[in-house]
Amino acid sequence: MKLSISLLALALWFAPSVHAQTPQWEIFGGGSYFRASAGSGSITLPDGTKEALQQNAYGWHASIAENKTSWFGGVMDFGGYYANRTVEGVQLNGSAYPFLFGPQFAFRRISRVSLFAHPLIGGVHIRGNYSGGTSPLSETKWAFALGGGADFRISDHLAIRGQGDWIRSHFAETLTKDSQDNFAVTAGLVLTLGQAAGR
Repeated sequence: MKLSISLLALALWFAPSVHAQTPQWEIFGGGSYFRASAGSGSITLPDGTKEALQQNAYGWHASIAENKTSWFGGVMDFGGYYANRTVEGVQLNGSAYPFLFGPQFAFRRISRVSLFAHPLIGGVHIRGNYSGGTSPLSETKWAFALGGGADFRISDHLAIRGQGDWIRSHFAETLTKDSQDNFAVTAGLVLTLGQAAGR
């Protein structure tokens, strides 16, 4: 069994180059789920009820990547996530906007499927308000992320993408630590244009 797996890995690695199928540009857009966390567990409010420090949010996710070779390029990654909850009768509304940049590494030796991974750095901008409020909270902090995913090509210039990212943001107002560990899961479509210059 181990020998068969090793032979399969070698066959994939030394498969013919797919340079001719490597696009120069990849433009992605899709819907996304975002799990924001200000710590583990919950807090107890004055009335005795407990409120979780985690928040589910939903929104959009977009990116533009330029491939310099079949396996290396750079990516600009953006998103917008929106959520609300009611605490002691008060409606709270919040949104988060990650903007991240960095290198992206790809593995393109599987027919119709491209795998990719990226370390990213940038920031997250948040906005928050409550029902009846006139001065919304607005703040931006630096962030970094690790993530990756897979593209399944359905035509010469179109692919379906699934992606996951762990995003650590740094907001001093968190309740149990000075950073947040957030997770995003995304699905959408990729438009590919041009052809990468290098191998």
